Amino acid sequence: MMYFVIKYLHVLSDFLLVAGMLINAFVISMVPPTIRVGVIAALRKYDRTVTTAALAGAWIFGIWLIVAYVGFSDGWLHAKLLFVILLSALHGMQQGWMRRMQADPKLDPPAFVRLGMPIILISAVIIIGLAIIKPF
Repeated sequence: MMYFVIKYLHVLSDFLLVAGMLINAFVISMVPPTIRVGVIAALRKYDRTVTTAALAGAWIFGIWLIVAYVGFSDGWLHAKLLFVILLSALHGMQQGWMRRMQADPKLDPPAFVRLGMPIILISAVIIIGLAIIKPF
């Protein structure tokens, strides 16, 4: 029973994280400089309270599942962790660039941050596929 509760909390955290990161990616890449400051100010507050907490929850519940139930020996888990680290790094880059863009609305982030939406979606599809199919 406890396994399913932890798994539920992990999946819920993942969902909130991906949703928050997609909102960040949209604002970073699509919002024009004329209204950027106000939009980013509101989004940064949401990102700090919801998305960052979801990232922490995803890591905490994910590690709990690994240590208590799965183990580190499976190859699919190593591949999944690679994409999880990629998403965690991208979230940190999003936070940094939103802070910079709020201070100077004319700044444009690097391509990796601007292309956040496809990176997030492709990574999420790969992570979900690895977790469900466990191909190796």
